[in-house]
Amino acid sequence: MADPSQLARTYGPWALVAGASEGIGASFATRLAAAGVHLALLARRAEPLEALAERIRASSDVEVRTASVDLTSPTLVDDVGPLVAGIDVGLLVYNAGAVHGAKFFVDRPVGDAMQLVELNCRGPVLLAHHFGSAMAARGRGGIILMTSMSAAAGGAYVAAYSATKAFDLVLAEALWMELGQRGVDVLAVVAGLTDTPAMRRSGAMDHETQFVPMAADDVADEALAALGGDGPVCVVGEANRERAKALWPAPRAELIAGMSAGSAVLYGLPVPQARR
Repeated sequence: MADPSQLARTYGPWALVAGASEGIGASFATRLAAAGVHLALLARRAEPLEALAERIRASSDVEVRTASVDLTSPTLVDDVGPLVAGIDVGLLVYNAGAVHGAKFFVDRPVGDAMQLVELNCRGPVLLAHHFGSAMAARGRGGIILMTSMSAAAGGAYVAAYSATKAFDLVLAEALWMELGQRGVDVLAVVAGLTDTPAMRRSGAMDHETQFVPMAADDVADEALAALGGDGPVCVVGEANRERAKALWPAPRAELIAGMSAGSAVLYGLPVPQARR
């Protein structure tokens, strides 16, 4: 999907971006608007979300809807309902879920970990199932789940974050195989250190390291270019891709195909084939 002009034709007319008020989510929104895709934008904080919407309306011809929604809400799907009433959502981008600083697991209130589970696990499951069902029924659509290099393994100081981002990665890989049978493109986008307001608030940008942060716009550009490509995972940034080669030696598409075939044999079901 390297040609942005194809986005509206393939995934339009509407995209839902969850976690859109700033950072990578805002970059997705501006890129999609430039490609002619109408936008339904979700975020907890209404003021920056509406400010983004006004900037997009002033610079493009697309329609923009916004809603202040807490992605950890127990009634998430119902809360999103009014925002998407009467529109055809062909692309879901689930971008929420920044780390909340670095501490040992037991040195934080357990509520902090549970909040990440709600945000990074329950939220994607609910929205991917709700919108993915409609996409599968019509045989067209796309889902992007943002994950992290932290998903490669459990890491001290970010235990709950890395675990929940691993959930996002594996969920997207499985949906790539499953929904791919029905014409829906699914992509896990693995981001490394990215210069976003949320990352700055977490304290991760306060110290000099060997990790060079990416720009949020570059992350969104690479992700959209990879959607509908050959594989289920896009690691953005050349330096991150080099690290991923060491962390994930088995090609992900081959690994998922093998795991899927094993499950099929175990349960006596047809072996799914990856889309090409």
